[in-house]
Amino acid sequence: MSDNTMIIKRVCRLLLRNIRDSILYFMTRGKRVSGPISKVVFVCKGNICRSAFADYLLRAETKGKPLSVESCGLNVANRMPAPDEAIATARKFGLDLERHMSRGWESCKLEDVDLILAMEFWQYRQLVELFPHKKGNIALLRQFAPFPENLLCNIDDPFGQSEEIFEKCFRQIRRSVQALKARI
Repeated sequence: MSDNTMIIKRVCRLLLRNIRDSILYFMTRGKRVSGPISKVVFVCKGNICRSAFADYLLRAETKGKPLSVESCGLNVANRMPAPDEAIATARKFGLDLERHMSRGWESCKLEDVDLILAMEFWQYRQLVELFPHKKGNIALLRQFAPFPENLLCNIDDPFGQSEEIFEKCFRQIRRSVQALKARI
């Protein structure tokens, strides 16, 4: 099987999963709790790429505003730094992930958070299972992206991929965070 065929199959699998997850998400998501947002936590699998980038980006774009921003991962056994590809790509966006170390969700005190934003539907489901009483405070970050990008819900994990894939992922996160920032 050629490299192009493998890439096409991978992209098709991700797209089909994203379509399925998007339908399930829009059917099951909770009503958003209204009110002021003073604390946001971004969540992904390992807190080394996506949630870390979103965290640093929102902090940079809301500097001086009374907003607490953190990030964590659902599957963090050991603290890890961001991979080289994430660090290099974040630099292109003017962010420094060099000193970032992953954190598990237990360290974020999610009970006190106004808005918990996951990157993929399975993470959203896991967060709702852990905190069913906060369902209205849990969402997927991509739902804030501009239309029609917000029709799909997942921001796929770039870990282990090329800098080009990281750049595509970080652009999705940037568009979503910029739209989110306008609503905070």
